[in-house]
Amino acid sequence: MRHAWAAAFVLALAGRVLAQPSQEELIKKRDAKLAEEWLKSGGWITDYDKVREEAKKANKLIFAYFTRSYSP
Repeated sequence: MRHAWAAAFVLALAGRVLAQPSQEELIKKRDAKLAEEWLKSGGWITDYDKVREEAKKANKLIFAYFTRSYSP
C-alpha cells in the first residue's frame, strides 16, 4: 500500500513540474502585464537601475513590491 501512495505522489509531483509554463511564456506574460494601461498611467518605474538613480538623487527610499502569479 505504501508503494501505491509513493507512486501516486511522484506522479502528482511530476504532473505539477511538467505543467509549469516555459521561460518564454513567463516573459510574454510579464511583458503583457507591463503593457497594461493602469501600470503605464500610475507613474510606476519598473527599471530598477533607473529607480536607484532617482532615489539617490532625491535622497529617498525605494518601495518595491515583488509578486508572481502561478495560475495559468
